[in-house]
This record gives sequence, structure tokens and C-alpha cells, in this order.
Amino acid sequence: MMPPYGSAPSPFTLTPAPTPSTKSVRVRAEGYLDYDTCDDFLVKATRYLDQTPAPDVLHLDCSGIDGLDSMGLAALLMLHRRCTAARVALDLERLHPTVDRILRLTGTLEHLAPGSATSGATTRPGDQGRPSPGLDGDD
Repeated sequence: MMPPYGSAPSPFTLTPAPTPSTKSVRVRAEGYLDYDTCDDFLVKATRYLDQTPAPDVLHLDCSGIDGLDSMGLAALLMLHRRCTAARVALDLERLHPTVDRILRLTGTLEHLAPGSATSGATTRPGDQGRPSPGLDGDD
């Protein structure tokens, strides 16, 4: 699937990032999460839950996710279910404004990233707390 208004999507990658705690795992996600990339995303992300010892928290840095379609959203929801089943907290960090907007519009932001809807935690550095355009009808 092609992202709207653009060229071919960049390949989707998950890259481990350093974390100060051995009880948590931090992964940076980059690319367009869609029908073509969601299966690979779920396979790779689920592997982090199978580590021994199992992490307490999976931090998913979403600042590199350029966008997602309905299958990408479904993949994030499935990852949340798998984390819950494994008793691992899923922490979506640094939501890209496009992802933030989709999660808000679909009503899944508070489910996937509790506290983000009111805390302003969904902005990226340099955004100065600006909301995604069009959320309040102020296009």
C-alpha cells in the first residue's frame, strides 16, 4: 500500500535502542506501518516480549512512524493485546503527529497511550506543544 500524497513508502524497521534499565526494552520504529509491513512489525515486536527475563515495559518510540493505515492501527492494537497477555506494559513514546492524529480520530489514543490525550506527551521535540492540525475543527 502506498502512503497518501507521497512516493513509495520507506521500509519499516524496528531498531533496539539503549535503555538504562534491564527491566525494560526500548525500540525505535521507522517507516510507514500498513498492510504490507504490519505482519513483519508484529513478528519482530513480539520477539522482544519473549526475552528472558521478560521485560516489564516495552517502550516503542513512534517518532519515526511516518503514518499508518487501518492495518497499521490494527497491528498496534494487537501488539497492545500481546503485551497485556505477557504482563508487559506497552509505552508508546514520541508519537509522530500523523500517528497522534489517527489515534485521536479513532478513539484509540487513551487505550494505547494512557495519559497522552491530556498530558501533551504526544508532541515531538521542537513541536512546542502544537496539536495536530484539524483536531478541533480549526483547519
